[in-house]
Amino acid sequence: MNFVRKITNSDALKHIVDLPEDLQNQDVEIIILPIGDSSLFKHPTTSSHTARGALKQYANWDLIQYEQDAWEKGVQDKHEHR
Repeated sequence: MNFVRKITNSDALKHIVDLPEDLQNQDVEIIILPIGDSSLFKHPTTSSHTARGALKQYANWDLIQYEQDAWEKGVQDKHEHR
């Protein structure tokens, strides 16, 4: 397997990748590896860029009516004995 390993200043990468502040303006190691099957990393073909509805098939429609106050009830159940 071919790969590339290089040490460079992170400022050279600022136009390529967003780095956290603690990695900026210092020497970093870059390792480039092939990803193999690129189909695993392709974006879905849907026009939406959100996860909304992605788990809709697992929804339990009988329980959705309880979602509105589920967090409040859970906290109340947990802490009402205090």
